[in-house]
Amino acid sequence: MRTKDERMLHQESIPDHVDQSSSTDLWRLRALASRGAHSKPVKRPDGMLAVHQERVTYTFIMGSEVASIHYDRTRGEIFFKGHNLRNMALTEAQKGALMAMKEVLSADRDGSKLLSDYSATLGRLIADNDKGEDFQKEGQKKR
Repeated sequence: MRTKDERMLHQESIPDHVDQSSSTDLWRLRALASRGAHSKPVKRPDGMLAVHQERVTYTFIMGSEVASIHYDRTRGEIFFKGHNLRNMALTEAQKGALMAMKEVLSADRDGSKLLSDYSATLGRLIADNDKGEDFQKEGQKKR
């Protein structure tokens, strides 16, 4: 058990930008300290990044609901809210969230290892998605 002086010293070591009433902020601070990382805040939307070997999942707030992006390098697939991008017509907001994940990956030590492959896969899938939308629009014009 810590003494009163140790608790006060601990309180002083917490940066001002950390909300001490939020267990998530304290958890992030503790995780950063255990990695030996800087305790400066990373500019990204509220979210959590999980990296495991060849896979990464980013869960975040989009509008008024929770969304997630999952990337599997071995399969070369990206999923948005559980749906494969190959089978979706993407909105601009969804494309923006997918592009923002590049910044999140680059800010993370383990995530940065997947950044180049994620960018290439995303570019290919968005190009295929845009071609599919153009093809659908041409089919509707002919009717």
